Amino acid sequence: MTNAQKLLEEGERLLNEFDFEGAYKKFTKAIKAQETPEAFFGRAEAALGMPEVDADNIIQDYEKAIEMQDDPFYRQSVASFCVEMGKFEKAENHYRKAAEMDPENRANYLSEFAVGYRYKAPIMMQQYLADGGEDIILRKAMGYMLEAMNIDREKARELLN
Repeated sequence: MTNAQKLLEEGERLLNEFDFEGAYKKFTKAIKAQETPEAFFGRAEAALGMPEVDADNIIQDYEKAIEMQDDPFYRQSVASFCVEMGKFEKAENHYRKAAEMDPENRANYLSEFAVGYRYKAPIMMQQYLADGGEDIILRKAMGYMLEAMNIDREKARELLN
């Protein structure tokens, strides 16, 4: 077992124990020893428990892991984080790519985005709500949910009437 592998294992153990700072340090050392997608992904996951780590740095670590090993799970993780940060376009791109890569779970990715967008967008875009923004948000979220269920708008109208 290489030093980088040991550091990865230690980082995973610390992450499972919710020692985010300790895990973050181990993953950082693992990256210095050998850059791997697992190390970048692990560091991003550890950083979620560390408010002092900048959101853009977390996204960079996730995307570095994806660059090295494109994986639907990595994409779903960064997409979910992007929703939380209000980076909806980036989130949508990652969810769509995950759905493309893993068509068996396509509905899960799209519905997760629909629900996340529905509940996070009004918080992130409060200044637009008075001007009909909430309807736009609901329409967009509903569109993703219909897409996840593979139902077009006409079929949805028919089913709802």
